[in-house]
Amino acid sequence: MTTSTLDRPALGPTISWPCPPGLRITLLMGPGCSMLVRLSGELDIATSPAVNSALDFCLSLDHSHGVTLDAADLTFIDAAGLRPLIQAHALSTRRGQWLLIHPASTALRRVLTLTRHTHRLLDCTAAGQGDTDQVLPGSLPQH
Repeated sequence: MTTSTLDRPALGPTISWPCPPGLRITLLMGPGCSMLVRLSGELDIATSPAVNSALDFCLSLDHSHGVTLDAADLTFIDAAGLRPLIQAHALSTRRGQWLLIHPASTALRRVLTLTRHTHRLLDCTAAGQGDTDQVLPGSLPQH
């Protein structure tokens, strides 16, 4: 069961990131020095450049310790849509930041399983426990 966007509170000012039709990207200031990126709609070859630029922007902020990616409302993702997630994972690791997918939609879980990226992008200890899916980062956020 996923949580609707309406059930998840905004943590700060929101920015609607420019992207092609079919996808909505919203950036929010998260707790501490983190960013929250909400994706809703379809992540594919047409929309992945927008996701890539949004994640790169969030990870390049001087004060950012990491990014939480809310993918609960992602209705479709294909292999091309995985590319910005893989690139953001690599960038966060290089910069000593973290990247957390919380929660992951059924569509995202399915593509990760089919492409055998589950082990790379989801923390297997958390993948089966509710909706906490952690991208393996350089360091995880402290709760």
